[in-house]
Amino acid sequence: MRAQPLTPGTQAIVSSDGECLRLRGTPGLDGQILTCLREGTSVLVLPSTQEAAGYRWQLISAGERVGWAADRYLEPSPQAAAATGCSAAAASQWRPGVNGQLPERGVAAFVWGGGTTSGIVTAALARGCTPASIWAQRAGTGELLGYLTGVPEWVNRNWLAQFPGGYVPEGTILFIVCTGPAEQATVPILQSTTGAPERLNDGPPPAISARAAVVIDAASGAMLYDHDARRPLPPASLTKLLTAVLAIEGSAPDRWVNTQVDARRMTGSSVMGLRPGDCFSVRDLLYGLMLPSGNDAALALARHVAGSDEAFVQAMQTLAGRLGLSASSFIDPHGLGGPGHYASAYDVALIARYAMTLPLFDEIARTSSYTARGTRTLSMSSQNQFLLTYPGADGLKTGYTDEAGRTLAVSATRNGRRLIAVLLNAPARFEDARALMDWAFENWR
Repeated sequence: MRAQPLTPGTQAIVSSDGECLRLRGTPGLDGQILTCLREGTSVLVLPSTQEAAGYRWQLISAGERVGWAADRYLEPSPQAAAATGCSAAAASQWRPGVNGQLPERGVAAFVWGGGTTSGIVTAALARGCTPASIWAQRAGTGELLGYLTGVPEWVNRNWLAQFPGGYVPEGTILFIVCTGPAEQATVPILQSTTGAPERLNDGPPPAISARAAVVIDAASGAMLYDHDARRPLPPASLTKLLTAVLAIEGSAPDRWVNTQVDARRMTGSSVMGLRPGDCFSVRDLLYGLMLPSGNDAALALARHVAGSDEAFVQAMQTLAGRLGLSASSFIDPHGLGGPGHYASAYDVALIARYAMTLPLFDEIARTSSYTARGTRTLSMSSQNQFLLTYPGADGLKTGYTDEAGRTLAVSATRNGRRLIAVLLNAPARFEDARALMDWAFENWR
C-alpha cells in the first residue's frame, strides 16, 4: 500500500505489471467487475477512498466508467506530478539564491534557496560581499559549523560531512562574514589535483580548420595544445556551459520551474520546446539546455536562478572572475551573442574543466538522449557527434551562430585520464576534435 492516497482531481496511470486492472462496482475483491483496464490507461482520481481486503481502494473515472481500483496499481501521471510540483514551487517562501540582505563588511544572516556551497560564494560575490566564512548550525547539537573560503578542501571536512558534496538544502539558515567589496580573485574555484603530464615524444600536432583551439589536462589544468587559445572569439552555445554551472550550483535540481518562455517565438533557434505555463524541473531544463542546446531552456533557467536576465549575466561575470577567465565577457545566458559577448578557447576549457567536477553536469554531458516529463513530455537527443563516436568520449557541447561559426567543447577519458579540447570557428569541428584528442593521448603521459 502506498504511503498516501492519490490526490483527488489528478490523473493517474494504470501500472499493473502488464496485467489488466479490474475496475469494480464496490471496493473489495468480491466487488462486481465493471471492466478491465489495460497497462498504461489514464484515469481520473475521484474524492473517495476506502480500505478492504488488505488494499486501499480509490474511486476513479475511466472514460464513461466510474468504479473502484486498488491504488497500489495506480501511479501519478507525469502531468499530475508536475502540476503538484509547480504548485509546491509557487507556494515556496524561498526563492533560489540568497534570501536576505548582505553587507560589504560585517556579519549577516540569510536563508539559502538551495544549491552548493560554491553557489553561495558566487551569489554573495554577485551581491558585493567577499565572504571569508559561512556558518550553519550543526545537525543535532545546534552548534555553529563553519566553512572557510579559499582554503584546501580538507579544512572544511566537517562542513562537507554535514552537507555531502557541498549541497546545502533549500531553507537552510546561514550566517556569512563579509570582509569587503566583492573581489572574485580572492575566492578561487579551480584547483589542480595532480602534476602536469609529461611529453612522451615530439610527434607534430595535426593540421586543423579551427581559428582557435586548445587541449588541456583536466586533473592539472595544464595546456597540452595551443592554437591562438587566448584569442577572444564568439563562443556561441558553449556559453551554456557557464549557464549550466550557475543553475546546478544555484538551485535544487528537482525544484519545479513554471516557465513563461515561448520557443515558438524563437524562430530559427535551437530550442527544447518550452511554452508559457509549462512546468519542468531544473534537472529537465538542464538536459534541455545541453542536449538540444535549448535557448529557451537557457532563458528559463536564468530567470529562475537569478530573477532576471540582467541579474543572471551579473552572476555569469562573477563566476567567470572566480574561474580566472581573462578573455571573456558575457551578455546573455545562451550565446546568441552580439557586441561584448566573447570568450577564448582556453577560457571555455577552464569552464568545462570545472563543470565536469560537478556530478550532475558530468551525468548530463555524457548523456545522448533524455525525456523530460513535466506538464508535457519532451524527448531530446544530443547534437554532439563526438560523444556518440569517439572512444572514451564523455562530453561536452556543440555551438553555432553565423558570427561564431561552428564551435565545440569535448571531453574524453582513457586509462583514468581526462582531456578536454575546445575549438572555436571550426568548419570541421568533429574531425578536428578527433585528431587533436588522438594526438594528445598518444603524445602525453
